[in-house]
Formats: sequence, structure tokens, C-alpha cells
Amino acid sequence: MIDQLTEKLSREQELERDRARLDLEAVLSIPQGRRVLISILEQCGVYRTAYTGEADATNFRLGEQNIGLWLINQIEMVGPTNYPTLLLERAKETEEKRIAVVDEE
Repeated sequence: MIDQLTEKLSREQELERDRARLDLEAVLSIPQGRRVLISILEQCGVYRTAYTGEADATNFRLGEQNIGLWLINQIEMVGPTNYPTLLLERAKETEEKRIAVVDEE
């Protein structure tokens, strides 16, 4: 009985994992989805220092970074080139905006 329950839970967990992977794959397949993901990652502050000088604020930032690192891991599990693609697309957008501002001056 317990073995059957364990197998059922394992199968349900496997299906849930597969569904989450397919969902993330779908989000990554469209530019809007990639822009949302990179915005979330930027908000998580993965590349900024978490230290603020105040324990509560530092711990909060560490929590944000943990979520960001988890999301990067999920993105890379869908495909190893997905995260670098996000970074390159963001860099290109930033450069295009910079050029547009310079052109306006």
C-alpha cells in the first residue's frame, strides 16, 4: 500500500516537473516571455552585492538572489543556451536604447 502511494506521488511529481518545464519552454519561446524573465532576474539582483549593513535588509536581498539563482537554474535546465540568450538580448536592447538617446542629442 505504501509503495503504491509512493509510486503515485513520484509519478505526480514527475508530471508536475514536466509540465513546469514545458511551461517555461513556452515562455522562453516568445520575446515577451524572455523580457519578463530577464526583468524578474534583474529585480532579484543576482549580480549585485546582497550586503547592506543591516541584517534584515541583507537577508531579504539574499532571499531575492536565491530566487534568481533558482530561476536561472530552471532556465538552464530547459536548455543550456537559454540564459545566455536572455543576457545577450538584454544587452542588445540596452545598446539600442543608448544609441537612440545619443542620436536624439
